[in-house]
Amino acid sequence: MTAARAVGALAFACGLVALVPPARAGEALVVDRVVARFFSPETGGSAQPRFVTERTLAFETRLDAMSDSPEGIGDGYDERRVHSALEHHVVEDVLATLALKLTTGARPSVELSAAPIAALQADLREALFERLGGRERVLAAAAAEQIDMAELEDLFHRAALAAWYIDRAVSPILRPTEEQLREVFRTAAHPYRGRPFNQVRAPLARWFVSERLRIAESSFLQGARSRVKIVITAPD
Repeated sequence: MTAARAVGALAFACGLVALVPPARAGEALVVDRVVARFFSPETGGSAQPRFVTERTLAFETRLDAMSDSPEGIGDGYDERRVHSALEHHVVEDVLATLALKLTTGARPSVELSAAPIAALQADLREALFERLGGRERVLAAAAAEQIDMAELEDLFHRAALAAWYIDRAVSPILRPTEEQLREVFRTAAHPYRGRPFNQVRAPLARWFVSERLRIAESSFLQGARSRVKIVITAPD
């Protein structure tokens, strides 16, 4: 099942917007299409809709499916996975937009250099690789949907901005204390059981932050549902 077909089952409206991005010299042309658009007050309202393309959503759905399976690259995902990936994409985009609003404009309320976001981006990238069985597995899933490294880094950058905004404006999640980590190590169902704490401290911290981030994003989405409008534009 393609992302377009699966998401079509969720359709609020039907139609097709074709996107044919220009090919760079020596590169094969990749044809993509929009499968959803969304808007909210935070992203500029209906006058400034955001778009989700089929390749991006298919890749994000593969990641969602891979999180529950130690093998494969998420082939054969179903409608539930597509819906979950779409909601994750939307809420992360809204949060990233809020982060940029805090840090840009004529009178930014917060100053943020590129370095903290780059460091957070690297941590989230590594956390994803660790959670999904390694870099090569994630890159194979990306290759299956013709997602290149630049596009992949764009996704990690969006995730970093969203995480930074949650930590800054919602709830501190990015810097767990030593006490919190040791408590998680003792009591949580993390993937590092059976190994000494000192050997797994760094990946455990990344795992813990990722778990807290997912919970915070889900909570934010629940509170924002009345403000966020998603319109499916996939074909029948």
